Amino acid sequence: MERRSLYLPFCIVFLCNIMVVAPAFSDQTSWTEEKIGKLAVRADKAAARQEWTRAIKYGEKMLEGSKAFYGPEAPYTVTRLKALNRYYDKAGRLDEISGRVKKAYHLSKEHFRPSHTTMVTSRLLYYKTLLAQKDFKGAIPLVLENISILRDNRDDAFKRLHYLGQLHGLYGATSQPAKQETTLLELLELNKKLVGTDIESNMKIIMNLAKSYCLQNKPEEFKKLMQTYDLKFEC
Repeated sequence: MERRSLYLPFCIVFLCNIMVVAPAFSDQTSWTEEKIGKLAVRADKAAARQEWTRAIKYGEKMLEGSKAFYGPEAPYTVTRLKALNRYYDKAGRLDEISGRVKKAYHLSKEHFRPSHTTMVTSRLLYYKTLLAQKDFKGAIPLVLENISILRDNRDDAFKRLHYLGQLHGLYGATSQPAKQETTLLELLELNKKLVGTDIESNMKIIMNLAKSYCLQNKPEEFKKLMQTYDLKFEC
């Protein structure tokens, strides 16, 4: 009799615990691919109409479901995280999710090749975040990654021109005049090929190169540059 009376309250407590835990567990397993897909479509449609607040609302819910159903670091979840980060960027709210942006970039590197659209977008958003935080040193490897995936065609040559311009600025901001000089020399040659060899088309690059020579105390290189383009400036 005593054993039975002790066992009965234990059963009641155990069943109560199940009743308390079960609803929470049910909420975590209620996500389906269909539900997540519908939310993703709604978010994308809102984005297509440039309704960024609605896109973010659906995107947040979709990301929650994706994390629960696929896993927080699964490729699909990373792809949707990239899309949601893009909505924040378009809404001018990228600074609110800087931690997510960084995470999306690193997870994208784990799952996708450097030229994959998820990787490219994640890298761009992370680059923008680093610039906003004035982390110019951290931004340099991202530009080098962009250059590394370029192909040998005219369109990508213009992209290279753009990225070299970014590198020039970043090396200047991080006090790396030697690397800045190398970048400017490449930039000058490429600009001549793509834009033109006349002095007007290249003057800005030439003057930046002259400044780099002055900063590095390279009078001979500076003098030769002035003679090559018949300029009369002094350090």
